[in-house]
Amino acid sequence: MNFEQAINEVKDTLIVMAEIQRRQAEVQKLQAEGLAMHEQRMQHIETTLSEVGDKLNGLIGFMDNFTRRPQ
Repeated sequence: MNFEQAINEVKDTLIVMAEIQRRQAEVQKLQAEGLAMHEQRMQHIETTLSEVGDKLNGLIGFMDNFTRRPQ
């Protein structure tokens, strides 16, 4: 086997591996950004749900007292 040919094959392999690593890093970055956005949206949903629950409980309490009062 020719050493120059083997060296060229190793170089080509390293170039391909470097490109694969670059693409993987890009995908991981996009995934991390997507996860951060998802967590932010979930926090907003949880806050909104908590506010709705508080308002609903207040309305239930009001209506409960409203219907029990003598007319």
